[in-house]
Amino acid sequence: MCGKDGHPDYPDAYRDGVQDFYYETYKVAEGVLIPRPDTELLVEAALAVCGALKTPMGDVAGIVPSVLTSKMMIADLCTGTGCVGISVSNALVRAGRDVKCVLVDVSDEALSCAASNLEVALGDVSVIKGDVLGDADELAGCIGSGLSLITSNPPYITDDEMEELPLSVRYEPELALRGGEDGLVFYHRLCKIAQNALEDSGWLLVEHGYLQQEAVMSIFRNNGFCNIMGLKDFGGNPRVVLGMWRN
Repeated sequence: MCGKDGHPDYPDAYRDGVQDFYYETYKVAEGVLIPRPDTELLVEAALAVCGALKTPMGDVAGIVPSVLTSKMMIADLCTGTGCVGISVSNALVRAGRDVKCVLVDVSDEALSCAASNLEVALGDVSVIKGDVLGDADELAGCIGSGLSLITSNPPYITDDEMEELPLSVRYEPELALRGGEDGLVFYHRLCKIAQNALEDSGWLLVEHGYLQQEAVMSIFRNNGFCNIMGLKDFGGNPRVVLGMWRN
């Protein structure tokens, strides 16, 4: 940690206590990952899968809607502020869907922050503590089965990259950033959890680092997912992978 509030590199989101993301403004606090515009692609991809994105652009326009049921259960793992799960849920509610959403994190600071952001949630959204790197069956039991979607922006920075982070990013929690030696440890576990929790033809959607797309797509394939797609963000960087689970 390189100083506190008042240092020129101290993040504005921590100083202000809020951050705009998609169509909402979310509370943010130290100890919780700050929402970033690039992550909005993850939200748009989830909405495109559900046919609830009015004007898909870029790579998202290539997603064929397949989750069209009126009642849906979704989960957002490694939720942080809850911005992804709440934003997806809110957009689906606005589109006329009946949505139940679970926000999951292992960090008490993140869970507290996500709980405070429930005030902007429109649907049935709850917060539970769960460890993605723990027992996959246990976590799947906590979030339930028959889910239509699982989203996640997990830690994906490699051990080497952690040593080269800009000063402003070093204020953010290592727990939400470090993804192991190769940055991929969470994706293997997310696939295992999704296998147990998703309904037939449900979708897992994840954010990843810009050099990791092929590796994440390979992890999806090796875990039996199909219709796998990799999406670039509007800066042209590979950013999101999604895949369908078929029992």
